[in-house]
Amino acid sequence: MQTQSKSRYRLARPMTAMGAIVVISLLSAGGFALGKQKHDAPVSPAKTNITPVLTVTTTTASIKPMPDVMTVTGSIFACDPLNIGSSANGLSIVSVEAEEGQYVKKGQILCRLDSSVLQAQLAGMRARYSSARATTAKAQQPNRPEDIASFEAAYQQAQSDVQQRQAMLDQSQATLKLAADTAQRYRNLLREGAVSQLEAQGKATDAITARANVEAQKQTLQAARFAAQQAQNRLKMAHEGGRREDVDISIASAQESAASVDQFEAQIAQTIVRAPDDGLITVRNAHIGDINNGGKALFEMIRKGDLELRAQVAQQDLARLSIGQKAKLGDGTRSGIGTVYRISPTVDSSTRLGTVKIAIKAQQSAFKPGMFVKGTIVLGQKAALVVPSAAVLASDDQSYVFVQKDGLAIKRQVTIGNRKAEMAQILSGINEGESVIVAGAGFLNDRDPIRISNN
Repeated sequence: MQTQSKSRYRLARPMTAMGAIVVISLLSAGGFALGKQKHDAPVSPAKTNITPVLTVTTTTASIKPMPDVMTVTGSIFACDPLNIGSSANGLSIVSVEAEEGQYVKKGQILCRLDSSVLQAQLAGMRARYSSARATTAKAQQPNRPEDIASFEAAYQQAQSDVQQRQAMLDQSQATLKLAADTAQRYRNLLREGAVSQLEAQGKATDAITARANVEAQKQTLQAARFAAQQAQNRLKMAHEGGRREDVDISIASAQESAASVDQFEAQIAQTIVRAPDDGLITVRNAHIGDINNGGKALFEMIRKGDLELRAQVAQQDLARLSIGQKAKLGDGTRSGIGTVYRISPTVDSSTRLGTVKIAIKAQQSAFKPGMFVKGTIVLGQKAALVVPSAAVLASDDQSYVFVQKDGLAIKRQVTIGNRKAEMAQILSGINEGESVIVAGAGFLNDRDPIRISNN
């Protein structure tokens, strides 16, 4: 044994200073490796006499109320897109008075089509309508005053003639009675022999003549009365107008002409393309000289200029949304405020997603259709694990914090949720009650020894 010890001693004596340095390096490397293996049980700098690299302050990760925020993403669409055209086929465009990006008012002229042929046809139809109206008025209304006066004079003359004929008939009837009485007296005298046969026959002839005259006067009176009735009817028609059937025919003709005028006016109105409502022109397909095709939209417009974000939301989150909730929207450059106004009543059976529409007023944002936008909707409050925002660092699109443990700064990757004021929600990576480094965290590396400030 002594021989072996002396041999080891002899081997150790030739060790130079360089050898000692190598041994110390190996021991240090072994200690570093041991330290890596005992990551979960770091050694306190006070116990190992390691000098701290930095003085830091810490706080405790705790549970506090935080806003319950849902994040949604989607594309911007027109809330109420309109396609504007004209049904006046085959007419050329003669002027264009609106451009893409222009905000127009309801009724504003966007473009005009050639209406010269329709205008000529309308003028002819209006002339026909005027003629039909005049004919109807003539049939419906009384005659001219001078015509009515003439009919009144004729009626009065006819009445006078009737009265005259009646007087003549009365006179003839009186003459007949006298002649008849005289003839009867002469017949009596003839039987007595007081008069001759010739005288008696003469009186009988006078009676017969008087009776014939009475019959003639009756016929003349009847004719006079008929003439008076005709004059009265003509006067009545002059006051009231034409016959009912003639009036109906005239009215029907005037109505037909009026309908034709309305038709041409409507066709001419269609040659002027107007904005159906206030809105933003997004597409202009109208060009001077083009022939209009009724099936082609000349302009595309966003009604009122309002937009909407169409976001796809998981089925479990749909129930957390309600109409009227506000949403903060942004794409990194632009921002705006929207309002949830429609929640899909169905969910896609393959993706399990439903569509939520968020209305965006045109005056509140600079978004345009087709943009991809992110939105956040505050649903209320909830308890969450939080740390100061200053304690959260970022590198390579990852977030992390430093946890103080046994005098060392231990780097932990974390998942960040919502932020409020100077607090950040921690979804995973640390637990409640752990000591998190705040001031000085940005200057630390993993497992750096630290000193905790009491201030």
